[in-house]
Amino acid sequence: MTTTYTNAKNWLVQADLFANSGLTDLTGGKDAGAGYGKAIIGDFSIMMPAAYSLVRNRNLMHHETISKDGAWVRYVEGTRLDLKDVQFFWGSAALAQADHTLLHDDKAKKAELALESILADLAVLNIPNGVKLSISLSNHNPERWATEIKRRVSGIHTFQHLHPVTRSIVTKSVDIEVAGIYPEGFGSIAHCLFGEASLVLDPSELAIALDIGSSTWLVTVFNGSGAVIDRHLIEGGAGELHSMIAEALDKRNDRVSLLSKDVKHSPSLVNQGILEGTFTYGGNHLTGKKFETEYSQCLEDWWSTRIEKFANFVTAGNYLDRAKYLVAWGGGVSLPVVDQNLASLGFVVLKNPQFINALGLKLLSQISLGA
Repeated sequence: MTTTYTNAKNWLVQADLFANSGLTDLTGGKDAGAGYGKAIIGDFSIMMPAAYSLVRNRNLMHHETISKDGAWVRYVEGTRLDLKDVQFFWGSAALAQADHTLLHDDKAKKAELALESILADLAVLNIPNGVKLSISLSNHNPERWATEIKRRVSGIHTFQHLHPVTRSIVTKSVDIEVAGIYPEGFGSIAHCLFGEASLVLDPSELAIALDIGSSTWLVTVFNGSGAVIDRHLIEGGAGELHSMIAEALDKRNDRVSLLSKDVKHSPSLVNQGILEGTFTYGGNHLTGKKFETEYSQCLEDWWSTRIEKFANFVTAGNYLDRAKYLVAWGGGVSLPVVDQNLASLGFVVLKNPQFINALGLKLLSQISLGA
């Protein structure tokens, strides 16, 4: 059973238990994502902003950062000789730095920083020392990047991070084996066909999947054997909706004080208000403002333009009439109203939709080991 961290207390307890679990062999799946990276390591799930910040002065020990969605990591030694003594922040810890890099701004970074992403996950999870990890990863262009990812990720890596409970710097070694590199969304198909959320689909039958991510809508037509029949990419995922709402807030005239006059609203704070279910921008009385109206207005425009493009693709390819299932996953399918819209159209909306691809990638790791 995969455990999702829902609060700091739960995370700290589980991190301590994980470190002392005595586990020596783990399987996992890593979905680099656009806005957020998702991973399943053993029976634990983790999601962090896909952001990186290099510590350029290696004499500094930035070990004060501790969070369930961000980490400081120092690569001590190992297979990656080029990383010796390199320190970096990942996730929310990287976002706090002025010079951070967002992976969705440069897709090559998903491959180039694949190891750093995994080590950050392992740091936050507080894995036991000496673990052997077999992991499968997804990439937007495995033909281009698979060999490079395997070269960068595979091997024995010794790294340091801050212990989430004792707050002391700890040193860990992990032996990582790359079980496979798969196209984005392939893990989701594997999960639907062969995992917990099995779809009853014969090899001759089709299903249409809609993945609503941070930057795109990805439509995939596949059969019961897991073969991809067709794909279609629609630009403007959930991040576009957040930007639309932020721009709508920029145009408001109800300035509550001089401190909030002409403020440039942040899409990330809009996202935070949606995730918390408050639909409130900002966390204090100077900037806090409700945006239910903006959400409703922007959502209708965002949804209608993209669902029309989806419909045009599946009907033009004669897929819609032939499909036995319409299935939806990705973080965007959980957005308020969107989940209802999908259900009304007959979509099977999977549980824990953000982790479907990572779950399937872990399953593929297990299959490769004969588990």
